[in-house]
Amino acid sequence: MAVVPTAGGTFDAAERPIYFTAGGGEFNAGPHVLMAANELMADAEEQRLRDLLDAGCRVLLDSGIFWLTNRHCRVHGVTMDEALALAPDEIDGFSELRDRYVYLARTYGDWLWGYIELDQGGRDNKRVQRAALHDLGLSPIPVYHPLVDGWDYFDELAEGYDRICVGNIVQASAPVRLRLLHTIWERRRSYPHLWIHALGLTANELCLSIGPDSCDSSSWLAPLRWNHQRVETALLRRVGDLPVGFRYTPGDSASYQAAARLCADAATALGRSWRHAAHRVHELAGNAAGARTGAEGALR
Repeated sequence: MAVVPTAGGTFDAAERPIYFTAGGGEFNAGPHVLMAANELMADAEEQRLRDLLDAGCRVLLDSGIFWLTNRHCRVHGVTMDEALALAPDEIDGFSELRDRYVYLARTYGDWLWGYIELDQGGRDNKRVQRAALHDLGLSPIPVYHPLVDGWDYFDELAEGYDRICVGNIVQASAPVRLRLLHTIWERRRSYPHLWIHALGLTANELCLSIGPDSCDSSSWLAPLRWNHQRVETALLRRVGDLPVGFRYTPGDSASYQAAARLCADAATALGRSWRHAAHRVHELAGNAAGARTGAEGALR
């Protein structure tokens, strides 16, 4: 089965791992940014996308389905799983979002890192939507939901595409998240060509042993959303909080701007730390393998 390359003119398979910051608006300065189609409905928001691309940022375009289904949940009083299982024509606002998504993918595809498919309605509907996008000349990154799609669908996508996204992580409990990441890590070993992006996963210590190739999160914005001090990490592991003096002063624009810059800088540092640590782990593993081979040769 031939592997279908997903679109994205700035994708480089050698550039891994990558942590994409999401949801930051004007504060999300890169170098790796996830922006959703629902955040780019107006001209001013689209200009923000152009500014990031002009600055050389790697931008991953999300379809906005997570936002759309969350809105549907609030309006209709259903669960997230129930909303995600609905056919596209049963979700409020799907057609409008799809039109904007297609426009953005067509207009900026060559400058994007990639764009994520419209993953609404379970695997059968995802197949239909993806085929329709292929008919338009688009090649989105497929999305796999391990809790509902079945592992045979993972194999189908892994055999057929160079990249896939994995969902069901952002709202999973810690034990479930660990099991999902571990199972995905083991299964992907059969597909050495495959790049896996974990949706809604903040880079953490698990990423050093069973991590995806890339992930995204908006958790870096938590100190701005709830005005608490930042959580600091070392080797991707939480080590403590900054003092309360690092909180912004409510109503003080300069204080808020400073806190936002701190959050953005810390998120960028987290991504760099992950890459440096992952490269060091790979280097040590290679050295250990070489030492074993040398020792075996000497014994022979």
